[in-house]
Amino acid sequence: MKYRLFVVGLILAVGSAMAFLGIRGVSAQTTLTDQQRDLIRANCITIKNTLNQLNASDALLRVNRGQVYESMGSKLMDRFNSRLDGRNLDSRGVVSVTGSYRSSLQDFRANYITYERQLTATLRIDCTTDPDSFHASLLSAREKRALVHEDVNRLHQFIDDYRNAAADFRLNFERVSGENNR
Repeated sequence: MKYRLFVVGLILAVGSAMAFLGIRGVSAQTTLTDQQRDLIRANCITIKNTLNQLNASDALLRVNRGQVYESMGSKLMDRFNSRLDGRNLDSRGVVSVTGSYRSSLQDFRANYITYERQLTATLRIDCTTDPDSFHASLLSAREKRALVHEDVNRLHQFIDDYRNAAADFRLNFERVSGENNR
């Protein structure tokens, strides 16, 4: 519970810092006003500390989620699919969803690495001397983080799709088994 509160607080802190700097979305302006440059310079250390904390917590979340997603694929989906295939049962629905899930998992990994590299590059920029580059790099990191978020949502959708495909298989299997026992 404490960890979740920490992560939520961290996300709110980054969001507040970005709002404070006038960064309102992924498609925010790319040219800074003098006032925004001054705000970035004045709050550079605080912003970088917050981004460092975000980087660390994101890395931990990525590892933990990545392990869960991999386990779901290998320990649940693949094993169930193999059992169905080994018994010559129609596993097309679950196998199709598993393939899409695996593809999305690869996208998640690739997009996270791209995001992490961009955030690391952003942290290397001296925001007191080059607030424009820092701001542009931060916007790019936000775009890449949004892609990771989309990947997570897509993975969760495929998990739901797999559950539904397995339920459909079960209903069909029970129906066919019931008809064969008559």
